Amino acid sequence: MTPPDPSAVAPALAQLLETSSDMVFVLDGEGRFTYANRAAAALVELSPQEIVGHSLEKDFPYAFSTRWRAASREARASGQTTEYEAFNPVLGRWVRVQIAPGNGNLAVQMQDVTPLKHASALGQVAAALSGAEHPDEVLRAMLEHAVGAVGAYMGAILTPTPDGEHLALRGDVGYSAELRGRFARFPLTLDLPQCEAARTGKVVFVGGDDFDRQYPGSVGLRSGETRSLAAFPLNVEGRLWGVLALSFREARRFGGDERRFLRTLVEQCVQALGRTTVESRLHEQAETLATLNRIGRSLSAELDLNRLVQAVTDAGVELTGAQFGAFFYNLVNERQESYTLYTLSGVPREAFSRFPMPRNTAIFHPTFVGEGVLRSADITKDPRYGHAAPYHGMPEGHLPVRSYLAVPVVSRSGEVLGGLFFGHAEVGVFTEQAENLTLGLAAQTAVALDNSRLYSQLQGSHALLECRVEARTRELEEQAAALGAFVRFTEAAGLSTELLTLVREVFAVFSSFFTAGSAAYYEREGSSWHARVWTEDLAPEVVASITAGIAVDAPAFSKAERTGQPVFVDGWNPEQQQVAATQEYGTVALYPMVVGGEVAGILAVGLKDVQRWSEPSRAVVRSAGRSLNLALERAEVASQLAAQRDALEARTRALEAFARLTRDLTLEADPHALIRRASEIVLSLLPDGYAIYWEREGDLWRIGTQVGDVRHPELQRQLEAGLPYAQTPTVRVPFETGEPLYQDEYNRQGDNLKGRVEHISTTVSLPVKVAGEVRGVLVLGLFGQRRWTVTDRALLDTVMRSLTLTLEGARSARALQERTVELERSNAELERFAYVASHDLQEPLRTIASFTELINRRYGGQLDGSGRKFLGLVTQGAERMKVLIDDLLVFSRLNSVREPLRAVPLAGPLQEALERLRAATEGSGARVQVGKLPAVQGVPSELTQLFQNLIGNALKFRRPGVTPEVRITAERVAEGWRVAVRDNGIGIEPQYRERIFQIFQRLHLREEYEGTGMGLAIVRKVAEHHGGTVWVESVPGEGSAFFFTLRDAGEAG
Repeated sequence: MTPPDPSAVAPALAQLLETSSDMVFVLDGEGRFTYANRAAAALVELSPQEIVGHSLEKDFPYAFSTRWRAASREARASGQTTEYEAFNPVLGRWVRVQIAPGNGNLAVQMQDVTPLKHASALGQVAAALSGAEHPDEVLRAMLEHAVGAVGAYMGAILTPTPDGEHLALRGDVGYSAELRGRFARFPLTLDLPQCEAARTGKVVFVGGDDFDRQYPGSVGLRSGETRSLAAFPLNVEGRLWGVLALSFREARRFGGDERRFLRTLVEQCVQALGRTTVESRLHEQAETLATLNRIGRSLSAELDLNRLVQAVTDAGVELTGAQFGAFFYNLVNERQESYTLYTLSGVPREAFSRFPMPRNTAIFHPTFVGEGVLRSADITKDPRYGHAAPYHGMPEGHLPVRSYLAVPVVSRSGEVLGGLFFGHAEVGVFTEQAENLTLGLAAQTAVALDNSRLYSQLQGSHALLECRVEARTRELEEQAAALGAFVRFTEAAGLSTELLTLVREVFAVFSSFFTAGSAAYYEREGSSWHARVWTEDLAPEVVASITAGIAVDAPAFSKAERTGQPVFVDGWNPEQQQVAATQEYGTVALYPMVVGGEVAGILAVGLKDVQRWSEPSRAVVRSAGRSLNLALERAEVASQLAAQRDALEARTRALEAFARLTRDLTLEADPHALIRRASEIVLSLLPDGYAIYWEREGDLWRIGTQVGDVRHPELQRQLEAGLPYAQTPTVRVPFETGEPLYQDEYNRQGDNLKGRVEHISTTVSLPVKVAGEVRGVLVLGLFGQRRWTVTDRALLDTVMRSLTLTLEGARSARALQERTVELERSNAELERFAYVASHDLQEPLRTIASFTELINRRYGGQLDGSGRKFLGLVTQGAERMKVLIDDLLVFSRLNSVREPLRAVPLAGPLQEALERLRAATEGSGARVQVGKLPAVQGVPSELTQLFQNLIGNALKFRRPGVTPEVRITAERVAEGWRVAVRDNGIGIEPQYRERIFQIFQRLHLREEYEGTGMGLAIVRKVAEHHGGTVWVESVPGEGSAFFFTLRDAGEAG
């Protein structure tokens, strides 16, 4: 087959590239265009001729996606074709980019894959939506698939709140915690695309500079990375269900194709949302019917009044979606007196117990008299609301009620039995369906209440018997409750170490044994005992007395603390015992809690109905007190272990941080910079505050470094101006003593900063030492109240020790750096001297050689044997001096002249070296074998010198009677190529294998082997210049192998 004519192929290929819709261009090693077809040049609105010479990344960064930089560098580094897909901001379309490296250039093809991308995305979203059975599953599919399919970097679903005035975040992908908090709930009136889409029902596309211009109010609200945004209203069954917001990092134009694709994608999601919404509604209706059926069966079978009304209230909350509900119902006692009770659901009884019963106000009247239902989307806006005294609305502390639903419960005889009331903190919660369901529940409740009344009447005849049974049952239950209380306390003591929790469990034990008893737990503070926790039955005046403090010398308290044993006081006398307002108690017992040999607290219990302690009652107090004491001892041990663990963790964190700081000594040895970074480390481990490093400057303290704001401009100016040395004890004391100064409560009067430091609560002043000498003081100030714990002190002690070591290390690093600079300067001067000296010695050497030769020609015949020998010695010395100077010139030139490395076939320098050594090779009869050699990064003349020296040594240091053999090979290694020059010469002893590479080092006398002692030093210098290393492996008497490494020709220089 005849190959194609290249002259015909090139024009045809050029024509194909020019007419191709794909964008094709070529970049040189500096990223500049060397070729671009029309499609590629049109991307930046230039012609193919105009674009040549322009830099892609510097001149047209806007025309390529953010993935270009990483992909192009990967292609250059790996030498392999790289491919990726990305959204092109200029085209407004998806492209597949292929980058092929070659000869330092990059050939790039960009192909429009938008139709394929869109089709794939629609297919993926459709597949995900097909399996969704609930709106929440549709939302997850929209966020998980749609966001990535359109190239957005984050997205969110926002739904309108019941009041129709806000949008709330329903779900998101890519949002930070800060953004979630910012958009958790926000007004529809904000100047945001999402709000406009919700208000108008129209899709909003905005991007680039238009974003800030059209929505100036969004600046500062949206993420700083968002350059474009698309907001889609999600309308289901003719109403706004929510808004899908897609955020993009690049400035998108949202062309016609992209808009149609996005609309189609969102329409798929809306259809799935509509389908699952209908299915969910049908499911909810089915569940509602099932619930009604279940409630009806339950109510018809329930005869106990309390359980009945509670079940009704719970069912109402479940059916209506209320946050809480109440059932107020009327009863008549045996004396035919009417009274009202109530049950609650959704909230604890304490939420209502402190408020009076509802009165017959304008709001409650229609329900209490049975006039009808009252349903309000926002009861606070009802015209009847807020007119009744004394509250004029809901009392302070009442549960927040906005949505309100009230339905009367009327019997078949027309009697109003009570009312069902439901509330919610949000507006617009209760629907017409909820009202109808509550009406049905009220009718069922009326029937059930009538049945309960009939049942109660039937049970009346058995009332006396039941009372006796109940009394005995109550007695047994009390005994079981007492035992249960002990069991619960035992379980709590095994699970908890929290003091108040354990004390309350002890209170429960006492209440189960003592029907008329109170208890409290005291801790000592200074010269008095103060109650920290007490039972709820204590009268206010008793609480005021025991919390104000009981003197430590009060008889019973003093005895308990002194003996460490329980004290039982019969016939309690408040005046004698110095405990005011406790006259209602007949007996009191005190049990001291001894922890670590000290009385940590006192448990007190008082009985109102007896004057003397019985032995069983004493046993209860002793048992409960002993159990609590053991639990507190265990808690103290656990607390100590936790404190030790915390201290260890704090030390570990500080040491890890300082380990990172120490590793940076090679990059940063400035003491102030190190102290600043140490301050940042400390502040990251402590609450909000600042750190200032002070240094003495005469009679003033001057700021060396500062991290954090002192939060007072005048204070900052005063600090920057300097503080007087003697009048600033917070800094002076640790500077003079060398010890840290901890202030749990900062002395705001001590540093002459009054009026500017009231916001500073806690400080610590830490002396900074270097080589045992205090160099300055690091002061940490905290704005929040804090006591310096043992853990804090351990942490700060670790920090300061580490800082001292770091500063001393930095000082050593600086000294080493200065010494290195001095040595480099000295070496440079020596190299310049060697070059100049060797160069200047050439001229007198040539003079000696010339005149020696002249003397030999003119007067050689007149000289005797000794004269001719002396003349020969001069000639030989001059020749050796010339060789030495030549080698010295080569060596110094390697240090002073650095030619750039370039791609060099290694066979060329080797051949040149062999040519120079031809005479020596033929004279010795040597055999030289050369393997396949690669192309490397190098300087040809230097590589020739390297081979000449190594092969020359192999010929020179040969074994007598053995034909020299030299073998040159190359092997691929991780760092490039390893070249070996092997010989069968005399070899080298192990102790000399490093010495031979030093300048002027010889292992043999000149009479044995000639040479200057510089050959291998030049070899090492050439290898280092090429970024490699050289070494020798040898067996004395068998030969040597010299190895050196070079970089491959394809590697960057």
